Amino acid sequence: MGKAKKTQGGGFMNFNNMRIQERLKKSYTLVLGIATIAAIIGVIAVAVVATNYKKAMENYALPQGDIGMLMQSVADCRSATRGIIGYDDKGQIDTLVKSHDDYKQDVYDLIEVIRPTMVTPEGHAALANIESTIEEYFAIEAQVIDLGTKDDGAYYLEAQSLAIEQMAPAYTAAYDALYNLMVVNIQKAEEMVISLNILQLAMIILIIVVIICATTLSTRISNSISKGISEPLNALAGRLKEFAGGDISTEFPEISSKDEIADMLVEASGMAEKLGLIVNDIAYLCDEMSKGNFRLRTTCEEAYVGEFNQILMAIRNMNRNMSTALREVGEAAEQVSAGSDNLAQASQDLAEGATDQAASVQQMLATMETISAGISESADKMNGAYAEAQNCAEKAQLSREEMTNMVASMNRISDTSKKIEDIISQIESIASQTNLLSLNASIEAARAGEAGRGFAVVADEIRDLADQSAKSAVDTRALVANTLYEIEEGSRVAVRTSEVLDEVVDSIKSIAEQSRLLSEQAVTQAEAMEQADAGITRISEVVQSNSAASEESSATSEELSAQAMNMNDLVARFQLRD
Repeated sequence: MGKAKKTQGGGFMNFNNMRIQERLKKSYTLVLGIATIAAIIGVIAVAVVATNYKKAMENYALPQGDIGMLMQSVADCRSATRGIIGYDDKGQIDTLVKSHDDYKQDVYDLIEVIRPTMVTPEGHAALANIESTIEEYFAIEAQVIDLGTKDDGAYYLEAQSLAIEQMAPAYTAAYDALYNLMVVNIQKAEEMVISLNILQLAMIILIIVVIICATTLSTRISNSISKGISEPLNALAGRLKEFAGGDISTEFPEISSKDEIADMLVEASGMAEKLGLIVNDIAYLCDEMSKGNFRLRTTCEEAYVGEFNQILMAIRNMNRNMSTALREVGEAAEQVSAGSDNLAQASQDLAEGATDQAASVQQMLATMETISAGISESADKMNGAYAEAQNCAEKAQLSREEMTNMVASMNRISDTSKKIEDIISQIESIASQTNLLSLNASIEAARAGEAGRGFAVVADEIRDLADQSAKSAVDTRALVANTLYEIEEGSRVAVRTSEVLDEVVDSIKSIAEQSRLLSEQAVTQAEAMEQADAGITRISEVVQSNSAASEESSATSEELSAQAMNMNDLVARFQLRD
């Protein structure tokens, strides 16, 4: 094999001598440390800014309101003092004095509130100046109030003069001192804002610098790690691509790192070497077997490990199976050669027997055609008998229906005769009553004497008519009774006749059904005979085909004998295993 190609991965901080996991862990730890430093710096900056901002609010911004309230309280004291020296009413003066004292107390309270916020020398000096000027103001104000509360007008004028000449300048001095403190706080607040802005800008610059350094360092580390991983992997991928294309002999690339990729390259190189031995051995075995040499062995059996052993077993099985198959082919060729002669003789005998079978089948075919024709004719006659029986059944059915109608009519006549008998009974009753009336009329006519003679004649005539009506009714009853008797006899006969017709109709239907079944059976038999005829025809064809096949088999057996000899010659060319 040729000289191995060497691949040098990128290096940074000796990362190439580390495992990939250790590289990534250390680089991650380094970048995380830099990011943590940047975060800590940012937190410190935020804490410093927040602390200074809080101090600025507590010491400079918030006290401004208290100073303003202090100025307002001093102004309220001045207003109360002016009211004291301006009013004459004792009650109003006392109220203003009380308000003045409250405002004065508020001044002292607010000074104590402002005092803790004075943390600079300028603030302490300004507060001391405020206290001194306010005390001077309150001292002059006390004199003014003392003079203003006296009842003497001369004192009142003195108080006004003192207020104008001394109290007003003292108030202005106190007000200026308070204003000066506000100016001092504003200046200090502005100075602190400037310092906070400078600190903020410095922290931002520092954080940006740290971020740039972290980004640059992480970029260099990532480039180094990615280069140290990608270059060997790309080289390995290219070699594996050539390996997949069938290039087994070329060396795998070498790298200077000692990581997992180096282990992969070592294992891949060893795998390629073993696979090369196996491929060369397989090529040798297949080449020898293609030349007819099956008496051979592998040159590197120890290389066939793991699943590669299946390849060796498969080649061995193929060698043994091919050797066995060729040996069996030789033996089979000898058997074919011996059996081909027997096959030729048997085929000849089969051809002669097939000829005799064809003649017998032809005779059977003619007989089956005659039987099939007779069955078809019987089926046609049975179909005609079925049609005649069906026609008779329909006519018998009509007769039965007519007989049923006649029985119904006779029943209706019987009902009518019974009604006539009822009417005759009524006529007999009327004749009896008429006869009784005529008898009564005769009696009455006899009583009437000569005057009733004509009525008696009429009564006699009516009696004769009633007797005749009664006799006619009796005769009619007898005729109706005879008619009813005859109708009942006719009805019984008609019922028996209807029952007999029912039996006849059922019998005719049964005969028609049997004729239909026989016709269907005949048709089925005719079809079966046709199928049998077709089967015999196919048998005749098969027999004739067998006869031809037998002759062909005889010729083929001779060819098989010649081919068997050729196969023996071919097998003799191979060196088979013992």
